[in-house]
Amino acid sequence: WARKMEQAGVHVVYGVVGLKTHSKIALVVRKEPKGSLKTYCHIATGNYNAKTAKVYTDLGLFSADKAITREVSEIFNYLTGTSLKSDYKHLLISPINAKSSFLKKISEQIKLAEAGKRAYIFAKMNSLEDLKMIDALYEASQAGVKIDLIVRGFCVLKPQVKNLSENIRVYSVIGRFLEHSRIYMFSSGEEDKIHDEIYIGSADWMHRNLHGRVEVMAPIKDHDLKKQLLDYQEIILSDK
Repeated sequence: WARKMEQAGVHVVYGVVGLKTHSKIALVVRKEPKGSLKTYCHIATGNYNAKTAKVYTDLGLFSADKAITREVSEIFNYLTGTSLKSDYKHLLISPINAKSSFLKKISEQIKLAEAGKRAYIFAKMNSLEDLKMIDALYEASQAGVKIDLIVRGFCVLKPQVKNLSENIRVYSVIGRFLEHSRIYMFSSGEEDKIHDEIYIGSADWMHRNLHGRVEVMAPIKDHDLKKQLLDYQEIILSDK
């Protein structure tokens, strides 16, 4: 398909040397009926694959938000070697700012716990293996942060260990479809969860995902969409 597209005049890019492109993003610049140009993007947790789409559970954000589409455009420029942007304001990108941002958000939960406010982390992923992320979760647990992890595959973190991870619960949901979505939630400190930070995207908390791959995580800001994800969280945590 790549050769056919190139023969037709399409510019085909194979990614950054030394990094596997694992992000699931699409960007379309569309000429609207009135003649103006508008940019749309899709940021997904799952592969653009017709076969796995029938047996994997995944999530995707379709957006025309200029702040989001502008940064997705920069990612494509990064993949073509024409951008060295490192100050992303909205998206979490591996290997640029994703890991440092996640570690910062875990630290913020520790501060909330120390201030006596609601401190909570929910993370759903395929596998959990990055040692720095695990150490940060242990530290958060010891500070009183409540943590729920949905990890479908292997998990190096040990939950419910006295004086280490007593506030961490780990679940693995196995069902008719393969759980493939990645969701990350961080408490705002307020009692209403609708104000929490929520991200979806392609990265697991694994060293290879955070350092050796191009990954994209998008913030979910719309209240209706956040409500859907909070309902989904409640359902998956009550799974028997």
